[in-house]
Amino acid sequence: MNDPFAPVAEIMRKNGIAGDPRAFHAAVNVCFHQFESEVYDDVHQDMWRSLPAQVELLANDCLRGGAPERIRMLDIGCGTGLATDLLLRTALGPRVVEIDLLDTSPAMLARASARRGEQWKKPGGSTEGLVESVAGKSYELIITCSVLHHVPDLASFLGAVSRLQNGIPGALLLHLQDPNGDYSRDPQRLERAAQLPRELPDSIARFKPSRLLGRLMREIKGTQGEDYVSKANRELIRRGVIAKPLRVADVYAITDIHVHDTAGVSIETMRGWMPDYELAAHRSYGFFGVLESSLPPDLRALEDRSIREGALNGEYAAAAWRRRSPHPG
Repeated sequence: MNDPFAPVAEIMRKNGIAGDPRAFHAAVNVCFHQFESEVYDDVHQDMWRSLPAQVELLANDCLRGGAPERIRMLDIGCGTGLATDLLLRTALGPRVVEIDLLDTSPAMLARASARRGEQWKKPGGSTEGLVESVAGKSYELIITCSVLHHVPDLASFLGAVSRLQNGIPGALLLHLQDPNGDYSRDPQRLERAAQLPRELPDSIARFKPSRLLGRLMREIKGTQGEDYVSKANRELIRRGVIAKPLRVADVYAITDIHVHDTAGVSIETMRGWMPDYELAAHRSYGFFGVLESSLPPDLRALEDRSIREGALNGEYAAAAWRRRSPHPG
């Protein structure tokens, strides 16, 4: 079996860094998101504008197939609270009686916890750490948004998630906003994405994935003129994790591991890792390589049509999984 942390180990080797790749990945990931949390909602305004429709579609898919009436919910990798906020606006929202938040970044977790107290008015706990940190608890609904591509060992992660829904037939797992690994080489998807520089003004074309890194580096500058990657590097040096700054590309290759290894997140592969679940809904979006809010009206209409028709070859993958009932006997 391939080592899921091999890409991290290679970056460490290239930079002369000794130690355990798992521990190094965790240190870089937490430090990076500590500083990203300061500007996360501003940098990802396109997600706040575009993802409500995607979360609503998944929620409706779940309701059509049957959903628990009383929902204890866990938001894994909650960030600043985007996924929970959007889920509560759907028809599943009124069924949620309790919300637990989980994130490896204390800074992200603090922002989501504040949002719960100020806006959601739902009881629940906030836990810093990995999925194993909430072992022993049970949830009718688990949601995770823009998270799976950060997790090196997805098979182990999904096994831990499954254990949180043991004994709950019909329990739901929703995930979205991850690179679509099943269609990463799809000719139509690549052709659509390639249209952006020719068809869009620069104010919109800059959202094309190939230009995303440069855009981020321009837009995440703080008042001191220092981006959060530089802040993370400085803090990692202070902690003795690294001796010299990592290249920006290396930082993103560590934190967004399944983006930079070009594998993406494969729904088909997940089927094999999740024998206790059935696929309740499989959706895609971002058919021109960017989120809908970044498109002009004519391409937005084509995006909407592709979503309505259930096309699966967009930039992003989304799915809802339902826990199977145990076989009698």
